[in-house]
Amino acid sequence: MIKEGAHRKAHTRAGNSKLISEINKVKVTNLIRDSDGISRADLAKGNGLSAPTISRIVEILIREGLVVEVGAGESKGGRRPTLLRFSGVDNFIIGIDLGTTNIHGVLTDLDAKVIAEVRRATQVEEGFARVMESTSDVVSELKNRLGDKKGKVCGIGMAIAGLINRERDIVEFSPDFHWHNVDVKAALAQRHEIPVYFDNVTRVMALGEIWYGAGRNYRNFIMINVGYGIGAGIIIQGAPLYGVKGKAGEFGHITLDKDSDVQCECGNFGCLEALASGNAIAKAGQRELRSGAVSALLEACGGDPEQLTAEMVVNAAKQGDGTAWTVFDRAAEYLGIGIAGLINLFNPEAVFIGGGVAQAGNILFDKVRKTVNARALNKAASEVAIMPATFGLRSAVMGAVSLILSGVVNLDYEHVNFRAASEPDRRPQA
Repeated sequence: MIKEGAHRKAHTRAGNSKLISEINKVKVTNLIRDSDGISRADLAKGNGLSAPTISRIVEILIREGLVVEVGAGESKGGRRPTLLRFSGVDNFIIGIDLGTTNIHGVLTDLDAKVIAEVRRATQVEEGFARVMESTSDVVSELKNRLGDKKGKVCGIGMAIAGLINRERDIVEFSPDFHWHNVDVKAALAQRHEIPVYFDNVTRVMALGEIWYGAGRNYRNFIMINVGYGIGAGIIIQGAPLYGVKGKAGEFGHITLDKDSDVQCECGNFGCLEALASGNAIAKAGQRELRSGAVSALLEACGGDPEQLTAEMVVNAAKQGDGTAWTVFDRAAEYLGIGIAGLINLFNPEAVFIGGGVAQAGNILFDKVRKTVNARALNKAASEVAIMPATFGLRSAVMGAVSLILSGVVNLDYEHVNFRAASEPDRRPQA
């Protein structure tokens, strides 16, 4: 009879062995992916992996279609080595940015090369079922764009604004969509037999920076998404911070003005999102016009304050309109105050700002940097790079693509945390 302690130890050893194998597979996959062509021998150099381990992993990756042999490299005194290259030619990904205005979908290969792109109106007011139907239509259209191409769609990645309950695998609450406890996977499974993965939009944007963007240069950074709402994707030692149930990063719902009479979509008053988001900027401009402000904004919205958008405010501010400048500058200052707090709390190397409001450019970033320098701890503020998200308005959809790529190479971020704690940091520093 096997004692309970012995059984537990055997189970732990088996679990550790599987964990180490997956970590090694991720390591080898990323080394090949980051190269223009690399030999098995070069993969083994300086990585602590034996030649047999490298060969075994490479053969698995070749069978899975993730790696191909692309010819012979230069000889270093013996037989010319066979070079390996990451391949996404016959494997495809559908990425969906589920926004409140548009459903933005892309079809890519595993190298994130965009093959097709679709946008469709979200129609949030028609409810969850209708939005899922429209999303399913986008997926169908993207699948049809494959035509006669061989291969398969590995998965559908989705970026969604809201609180994601990772234990129940549902969107627990989305203030932007007014959803409570909705099952996105079940809704899409009615028409598509493709694995669906989703996460909070800002965390997904941060994941895209890790895989494809400037975030690859940093182990610790924060992605700030400033669109209709505001969120934060926090990366610590190369891995996203989820919190206990996956709800970390609700940056927009930090109260910055407890005496504010401006109500947030969440029901609270004085949230950062109610003061500095795209929705907040539009509403602040509308209030100014209704109070009788003389401004170019009135002409921009056709005389109807309710039609004023954040983009109109930004454009008028850039042209020197005083009311527009005051509205936008105040929002940018609130955002800077919030970011200063994040810098003090997490001590990141970089802060990326994405989303629609980030497209304002210098009038946003100059004010944010100035505010951060004034309010964050001096040393911490001076060392943080504050920059636009790499992919601009495509950040969420490219992040959704990376969500599937992570799964394809078995990249579990709990494993990444383990790896980061046990290995030296070899990433280049900015």
